[in-house]
Amino acid sequence: MSTNNRSLSGSVAPIWHRLRKHFPVEIPGAAAVTLAGAVLATTVAPFRALDWSLWVIYGLLALSFTFVWGRAGIFSFGQTAFFGIGAYAYGVLGIDLFPQTGETTTALAAAVVIAAVVAATLGYFIFYGNVGDVYVSIITLAFTLVLLTFMSSTADPSYHIGQALLGGYNGIVGVPPLMLPGGGQMVSPNGLLFTCIAVAALVGFGIHLLLRRPFGRILAGLRENELRTELLGYDVRRYKLVAFTVGGAIAGLAGGLFAAWGTSINPSVFSLPQAALVPIWVLVGGRRSLFGAFVGVAIVQGVSDALGGGGGSATPIVLGTLLIAVVLLLPEGVLPTLSELARRFLPALGRTSVDAGPAGRTGSPAGDSVIGGESRKAASITAVDVHKRFGGVAALAGASLEVAPNGVHCLIGPNGAGKSTFFNMLSGRYRPTSGTVLLGDEQITLRRPDERARRGIGIKLQVPSLYGELTAFENVWLAAYGAKRDIAEADVRAQGALAWLHLSEKAHRPAGELSHGERQWLEIGMVMASDPKVVLLDEPTAGMTREETMRVVELIHDLARTATVIVVEHDMEFVRQLGAPVTMFHEGRIFTSGSIEQLRADERVLDIYLGRGTSHVGS
Repeated sequence: MSTNNRSLSGSVAPIWHRLRKHFPVEIPGAAAVTLAGAVLATTVAPFRALDWSLWVIYGLLALSFTFVWGRAGIFSFGQTAFFGIGAYAYGVLGIDLFPQTGETTTALAAAVVIAAVVAATLGYFIFYGNVGDVYVSIITLAFTLVLLTFMSSTADPSYHIGQALLGGYNGIVGVPPLMLPGGGQMVSPNGLLFTCIAVAALVGFGIHLLLRRPFGRILAGLRENELRTELLGYDVRRYKLVAFTVGGAIAGLAGGLFAAWGTSINPSVFSLPQAALVPIWVLVGGRRSLFGAFVGVAIVQGVSDALGGGGGSATPIVLGTLLIAVVLLLPEGVLPTLSELARRFLPALGRTSVDAGPAGRTGSPAGDSVIGGESRKAASITAVDVHKRFGGVAALAGASLEVAPNGVHCLIGPNGAGKSTFFNMLSGRYRPTSGTVLLGDEQITLRRPDERARRGIGIKLQVPSLYGELTAFENVWLAAYGAKRDIAEADVRAQGALAWLHLSEKAHRPAGELSHGERQWLEIGMVMASDPKVVLLDEPTAGMTREETMRVVELIHDLARTATVIVVEHDMEFVRQLGAPVTMFHEGRIFTSGSIEQLRADERVLDIYLGRGTSHVGS
């Protein structure tokens, strides 16, 4: 590198580092492009300003999908529906209100609200109805096509709202252009472009700020691992609904601007090609990149316009080829790939200091910030005559067990004995066919897993259930925040847990890059950070070496200082090392209880485990 280049890099780096402390690499670039666009908006030819205004409006629509899918993990075809609803709302209210108000910003605001209300209503039935991910896509696509069919059938003059005729296939004509309060004059093409850029910048920056809050980290966890997010005490239905509603509001805003841009609106906004185009924009630009939504629109619409728009027969072929090429060659999208190249070839711009968070304690086990001090008191957990049937199969047939506060209790049994089903009864993943589950004195039989987690049940699954793309610190932080809902305390507890697990040096590595044993420890650390009253561990040493297993024994005994720990395990040597009371399941019932030595000496237990003659069983 030349001396001049080094000097330039050295002078830019401090400014860049200050920006990078608060913003991801694309945000300063997006701000620069926004400022350049705002300047061009005042000088570009009017016809070009109209073209670019449409691109920015489509970028807002793509941004809504980026937020809903790329950030919240909800693949919805409904963004086109909310876009169309916003457009029709602006058209109807603009025609009806403009003669009285002399402006259309009220109609634009109403378009946002109406689209958000429709999205919230549809989302409520989807998410609180526990509809699966695939069916969310199907339902939202069906909703869009229903709107297309209905709006296309409104040609009769009797279909009107106030003075606005819905117009069937022809749609609503004579929609007022964008008019700001006080001026009483139509916004010029250049003014419209400037307004669209300003609105898009405000919306994009607002979403960025929202994602920097705990809500954004929770959405990232929800996208990565919905089950784990629920087991940490987050009501995933509510977070999905909020994300879906925000996405609907942004799409409605884009629709209102679209109607103002075109001064007309017709049912083609609900068409299948339009619905399919939105994911293409986002995939090309980068599905998790906020600014990438606008880049994707610029690339796709630029190619489409160069080929003669939708009328050219080659356009679908070229766009399809473009999409395939991007998915295969640039799976993260164009903008994230360019950002990564910039970091690679301009290391001074890519480096940034990482805030390691509060210093963790490394001397004593766990420390006050993890399982001591202000931790909640351990509670008993009780199951009374619990039955669970799957069709004609009785997985549990009257299991009853009470585990007193503090200490460790092990559940064993051969495959199919019912211990895993019993574990899921305690965690809330299954609801019993009959029977009662108590946490302390509170009945939690019908409580959801997230409700049980908020009441103090921490769960570690057999296969490590983590957020692979989030850092180890973010994994534990989400657990700590789910328990306390306090940012500062979550920082302290997360760092303390990682220090105790000897994972502080890997705190900012993605969890998916850790070894199997480290992932198992990390999940136990997440349980610790959640400040549980009762801990449920399902085969916590599966796949571990002997040294790693002995480390888990230490972790469990430290957990038992402030929590009641129940371990489901097949490894009898591990159970022996724990030195805890053992309960054995057989055929959906509790067969016997005692120490591991007592069970090993019981011929009936050996008969069941070794498949020998069962003459002793039940005697």
